[in-house]
Amino acid sequence: MTFSKRLSLFALACLLTLTACGGTSAPPAEGPDIPPSPPPEIAGTPEEENVTLYDLGGLKAALPNEYLDLLRVDTDFPDGSESWKPLISVYEKASYEAAEQDFGGGAGFLFGFLSMDQAALEQHINYDGDHARVFAADGERYYALTGPTDVQFYRPGGEIDIESEDWKLWEKLNELGPRVQADFLERNGLQPFTVQDFLSRRAEEEDSVCLRYYPYFVKDGDTRIYYQLLLRQPARQGEGGIWAVDRWIDKSGSQSLYFPDSGKPAAEHYAELQKQCDAGEHLELLAPAGAAAAFVTDYFGHETVDGSFEEVPEVDYGYVERNERLHRMVLGLMSRPEDVDGMDLLSCVGEATADNWGVLGRWMYGSDWFAPLMEALAEAAVGEDQQRRDSMVISCFLATGDAQADFRTPLSAILKAQFDADSQAFLAALREFSEAEQILIEDAAGFSTHLLGAVVPDGLTGAMSPPDTPEYVCALPEAPEIF
Repeated sequence: MTFSKRLSLFALACLLTLTACGGTSAPPAEGPDIPPSPPPEIAGTPEEENVTLYDLGGLKAALPNEYLDLLRVDTDFPDGSESWKPLISVYEKASYEAAEQDFGGGAGFLFGFLSMDQAALEQHINYDGDHARVFAADGERYYALTGPTDVQFYRPGGEIDIESEDWKLWEKLNELGPRVQADFLERNGLQPFTVQDFLSRRAEEEDSVCLRYYPYFVKDGDTRIYYQLLLRQPARQGEGGIWAVDRWIDKSGSQSLYFPDSGKPAAEHYAELQKQCDAGEHLELLAPAGAAAAFVTDYFGHETVDGSFEEVPEVDYGYVERNERLHRMVLGLMSRPEDVDGMDLLSCVGEATADNWGVLGRWMYGSDWFAPLMEALAEAAVGEDQQRRDSMVISCFLATGDAQADFRTPLSAILKAQFDADSQAFLAALREFSEAEQILIEDAAGFSTHLLGAVVPDGLTGAMSPPDTPEYVCALPEAPEIF
């Protein structure tokens, strides 16, 4: 299944869920003048005289009587499936009826409960659904509290007065969900459960193999941008066990768990795949790279070739952190350069690697960020702790040597300005790098300590004054769009 098909299915699932649980509630079958059929109620015991119980197919939910006249409660969901099954939806009656009168319904939703099986839970985690929060389990099914995706308060004409008594009452009604949830958990003898519990147990399972996936390798051989795939053997460990992608991390560090969308729990799906592999089918799954290629084709719809994947010892979290930091930094320079600290900027560009600059080059158009970046670097290049400033600019120069944009011209001018400001600090910074790197920098800055075999005298700096940096940067031609 392609990535676009997955998005379509997910959008459909969200629509069905919100329709069933209240986010975009469809109008009931009855006309507006006919009251809806009351949901099944259970008479409370004397100790429960302050609540009304609702039968949810063997489970019970209790709503406080003090608010009952203000609520509309639905417990009948004929379109719900056993895998993803709404149990109850609670609305503010006034909002529900006003919206129904004005445009056919779709307002007033406060909260609801739904239950899901293992396969549905895994897909819920797959898509990180934020409209439902899993809070309980009973060994077979999981239970979630659902909420609206937007403000559901409505009055005739659509006017909202947050100073009105109606609004204040609405806010009180919105506090009911967590209260009813706590009672539901205890009343039905359920076990507390969170998605994080599930993820923590999963993290303790067998070791993973890490592969880098280079999505642009097929197009132009670029290996600077990569996703990091973590694979494990889900059915049988060791020789003969199939491999499968467990989670993947994109270039900015966003992590996504992966569960196959087969309509079955992942464990059952992989057990069947293992049997098929034992019978001679899907033999590509016996190697991590083969399993990764199958995942990329199915999930992203990408073509892969030899070289699209590389096995590495572990996830490089530094790579994604630097990508994100560099991205945030250039966005700051483009929007509010006065808020960017000079030393933070130098540290960011000094720590960025050639891979990080390659990501930025494909991520954002160079014509947007290149000139502001060079101007800010020129302003930050000279100051206190000069040796560190020099070291960061030198590192930036070396890391951008193969970049498509012309970093060399403006950075050479900045290096010259640093040398002119404090030659001894510059030479001390230069010694932190390899001999080959020193020669590159000396060439860029317009001098050579290696040819002279000695430290350049202080007096030499007066003959090497660079052009005025701000004018130089402003005079730079527009950087090419790097894409």
